[in-house]
Amino acid sequence: MRKVLTLLLMALPMWAAAQTTAPMGIDVSKYQGTIDWPTVANSNNLAFAYIKATEGATIVDERFATNVAEARKAGLPVGCYMVYSRHTNAQGQFDNFKETVKGCGMTLIPVVDIEPEPNFPLNIKRVDMLLQLLEEEYGVKPMIYTTMDAYKKYFNLERYAAYHVFIACYDLKFPDTRYTLWQYTSRELVEGIIGDVDGVKLHPTYTLEDITIPAKKSKSKK
Repeated sequence: MRKVLTLLLMALPMWAAAQTTAPMGIDVSKYQGTIDWPTVANSNNLAFAYIKATEGATIVDERFATNVAEARKAGLPVGCYMVYSRHTNAQGQFDNFKETVKGCGMTLIPVVDIEPEPNFPLNIKRVDMLLQLLEEEYGVKPMIYTTMDAYKKYFNLERYAAYHVFIACYDLKFPDTRYTLWQYTSRELVEGIIGDVDGVKLHPTYTLEDITIPAKKSKSKK
């Protein structure tokens, strides 16, 4: 036991260093206002951006079209996310997302943002249907964004093992669950954005290629 503990302690500095140099990203929505995307892309060593597209079956983020177009023009790989709502069915939420992102040129796999409140208790059948619809459309399993507590309660199961996980965790040095993306703060300062923005780190064992939509499988119309 002592030997194992010693090895773990020796590995921590290397892990921390790897996490420090891991690709960084941001996720944004209308709340960031007008973003200077060339400055963001060129001045902050950022590797990717996730951009809010929709919420529920009817809401479209008012900055989505501009953000995704300008982020791509600035050369950033872009993913899109939808905020899950307990008030509408899976098909309606999927249809809203599909129509909104159609032709936008997203290259990173879509994300379903499942916030604990006000969606608990979670209708897991509805979530599973939404995940299935997205996979059928884009040819790749979508990523699940949630908190550590929600992950442990609902998604720490074998049937979700093949899904990438996007964990929001601001209180610990590292999440104590598996993750592909880690939203480590909601108060990152990035040149080109006025005010705070969510900062994201890619797990050191992954690359952007791991969360890229396979071009030959994508069914989205370009």
